[in-house]
Amino acid sequence: MESGGRLQSLLEEFEKLRERLEVLERENRILREENALLKRGLFGRGTERIDPSQLALYETGQAAIPEPAAPAEAAPRKDKRGHGRAPFAADLPREVIELDLSEDERSCQHCGKGLRRIGEEITERGHIVPARVVVRRYVRPKYACPDGHAVKTAALPDGVIDGGKYEASVYAHVVASKYSNHLPLHRLEGMLKRRGVHLPKQTMWDMLSRVDELVAQPVLAQMRRELLAEPVLHSDETPVTVCLEDGKGSRTGYAWNWRSLRGRGPPKALVEFRTSRSRDGPLAFLGDWSGTLIIDAYSGFDKVVARNDIVRAGCWAHARRKLKDALDTGSTSAAWVLAPVQRLFALERAMTQRAERKGWSFEELVELRRAVRARRSRDLVAVIHDRAFQLASQRSTLPKSALGKALRYLERQREPLATFLDDPRLPIHNNDSERDLRHVAVGRKNWVVFASPRGGEVACRLYSLVLSCRQSGVDPEAYIEAVLGAISTTPASQIATLTPWGWAARTPATR
Repeated sequence: MESGGRLQSLLEEFEKLRERLEVLERENRILREENALLKRGLFGRGTERIDPSQLALYETGQAAIPEPAAPAEAAPRKDKRGHGRAPFAADLPREVIELDLSEDERSCQHCGKGLRRIGEEITERGHIVPARVVVRRYVRPKYACPDGHAVKTAALPDGVIDGGKYEASVYAHVVASKYSNHLPLHRLEGMLKRRGVHLPKQTMWDMLSRVDELVAQPVLAQMRRELLAEPVLHSDETPVTVCLEDGKGSRTGYAWNWRSLRGRGPPKALVEFRTSRSRDGPLAFLGDWSGTLIIDAYSGFDKVVARNDIVRAGCWAHARRKLKDALDTGSTSAAWVLAPVQRLFALERAMTQRAERKGWSFEELVELRRAVRARRSRDLVAVIHDRAFQLASQRSTLPKSALGKALRYLERQREPLATFLDDPRLPIHNNDSERDLRHVAVGRKNWVVFASPRGGEVACRLYSLVLSCRQSGVDPEAYIEAVLGAISTTPASQIATLTPWGWAARTPATR
């Protein structure tokens, strides 16, 4: 009896150790995946695209589905001559330098007769004239009445501020340098100093504040009104570090991006600064707006979606990214689900490329999407969720692993991810909004922090102007300089003409 009890005790202890080993193995696997993801983020490629032939290597033994064919169309003929050297744009100014033979060289070296001009050879080389600062000296003659009744001089052109030292072009250059070219103010100060101009960093900040007050605030109010008139919006956010005004450390703020649907009218984008990522941001910005919102799975949108009866459209790029992370950490089963996701994206690219080649309108692209998505995309989405369910049901799929998280994302976002099937206006991803915020992220690597919450508000409003200028094909520097001169004489009823897309429509020469 004693030996039997001891054996039972050993068996129980062995079972506990075995269970503990399984727990440690699961934890070790998850830690290895997290380590692989961190290493990929530091040293790996940023692209999420995968060659379909690579995914086929992982599908051995799994049920495969046929690759969907792209919409039928004759393949364009390839130019076998090569791309060659691109010419300079025709509207660039030309400086003509004529290189002629000397008098002694204009005779034939064989017979001695004079050479006749039969044509010319033209070679173009690019040349950059470094930026220079010009001081405009306004000379205004004075005229006086002989009897001493009056003295008159011509009026000075309006300045950005009364008695100001700099023209509007300098204000525009500072804005474009910081928010379009991502130059921190101290670096711009050094560049100007090398050209003989002492423009302190604090003075440049005052200039940015002035442009924000005169241009950004009134124009962005109109931009927001027009943006909220759109039936479909994208949104996303990115963190930024903000220094506290009392000098006691820093906190995390957020730049929220809101933009219109690509292809449906002029592109509209707006960036708003918030000190938190809470639901108050979407609630305050959207107000009573109702339509379709293309967003990720962030729960901060839940309140406004429910309150305003908004249709929520999911982002397949987020789903693909999570599956790609799982594949990169060694979960080869992820390829089984990732393959039809990649085919979904390939189908969308084929439709977009076809519309671009044929010069179709947005409405014609919508009709193509309606037909192709009903015939092919719907089946692909069903295959994706079926495969995800099968993988999630396997005991080897750990819920906390990268694969488990990716499959859980697909399940929880099932309804938003299917919205595009019934609304062909919608893209299948939120990449347009992410690209807008990538512009802010590139700048963040240079200026690192917002010096204050007020600085964050000014920066995001000026980022809004710059982003919308870029999307409308307008030079941000030329636009801000022109609008600084026009804002004071433009009635409130015509403020729409000063938005970047309104300006682009009115002055196509600025493109």
